[in-house]
Amino acid sequence: MSPPPRKEVKDLPEAIRRLGLNALLDVLDYLPDTVAFVKDAQGRYLYANRTLLERLGRASVAGLQASEVFPASLGSAYSRQDAAVLAGQRLTEHLELHLYPGGAAGWCLTTKRLLGEPDAPAGLLGLSRDLHLPRPQAFGLAAAAARIESGYAAPLTVPELARAARLSVTTFERQIRRVYGLTPTQLLTRTRIEAATRLLAGSHLSVAQIAVDCGYFDHSAFARAFKGAVGLTPSGYRAYTRGEAAKR
Repeated sequence: MSPPPRKEVKDLPEAIRRLGLNALLDVLDYLPDTVAFVKDAQGRYLYANRTLLERLGRASVAGLQASEVFPASLGSAYSRQDAAVLAGQRLTEHLELHLYPGGAAGWCLTTKRLLGEPDAPAGLLGLSRDLHLPRPQAFGLAAAAARIESGYAAPLTVPELARAARLSVTTFERQIRRVYGLTPTQLLTRTRIEAATRLLAGSHLSVAQIAVDCGYFDHSAFARAFKGAVGLTPSGYRAYTRGEAAKR
C-alpha cells in the first residue's frame, strides 16, 4: 500500500519547489534504514522523510531545528553542522551517532549539501544512512575518521589511523572499506580533494599553497590526484568556478 500524500512535500516553499525536489522527496519515504531531510536557510526543517518522523515519534517537524527535536547531545551537533553547510562547507559521509528505531542511538553516515547558491542559500539537503556497526568498533572508526577530517593536511599514514581506531591495520582497512566502500588511503584522498575544491573556489590562495594546506607537499602529486578525482586540473577548476560565479 502506498503511503498517504505528505504535507511536508506539498508545503515546501517556492524556492525549494523550483529546484524540482518534490518527486525526489516523495521517493525518499521508501528508503530503508535512511533518514532524509530538507532544511531552510535558518536550519529549520522543511521536510523529513517517514523514517525520521517515526524515529522522532512526531507527525511533523516543519519549522523546527534539530536542537528542538533531538536529544541535546545529538541535536546541538546537528545544528552546528547545518550552520557549517549553509556557510558553504560540504559534509560527506560523516560517521556519527543518530537515532535508530525505538529511540536507541546507532551509527550512521551523514551527507549534507547546500541548496541554492553559496551567497544566497535556499537551505540544505541531508541523508543519514544506518550502518548497524558494533559500538566499540564504531567508536574506533569514528576516532580515525575525525583524525582524517581535522588533520588531512598532515602526512597521515594508515598504521597511524589504525592506532587511532585501536584496530590492527588489516582489521582497520577491512572495516573502512565496509563502511565507506573505500580504502583508508582513498578516504584520505577524498577528504583532501574536497578541502582543495573549497579553497580553490572560495579563496585567493595560490594553487601551490592549497596543495600544501591539503596535505600535498609535491605539487605534481596534488595535480594528478585532483584531476583524477575532479576531471580538471586545480587551475582549471578554479577558472571554471569563477566563470560560473561571473555568470550569476
